[in-house]
Amino acid sequence: MKNILVTGGAGYIGSHVVNLLIDKGYKVTVIDNLVTGTFNLINKNADFYKTDIADEVKVNDILQNKEFDIVMHFAGLIRV
Repeated sequence: MKNILVTGGAGYIGSHVVNLLIDKGYKVTVIDNLVTGTFNLINKNADFYKTDIADEVKVNDILQNKEFDIVMHFAGLIRV
């Protein structure tokens, strides 16, 4: 089973990807700061870290304590 990290997994697109991955049997970890994401969109079977991807110390800690096969990046802000 692959272990996948999804940044922005509480957003619209990221949450759909997380659900699909979990339905396919993957182990998923979500990083999201919940600035524009929604906690209720996070799949209950995913490991969740409320962290900003710009926080190098916390992200490095997550990367060092877990072994990921794939990282999928959906975190971002859209401002017009």
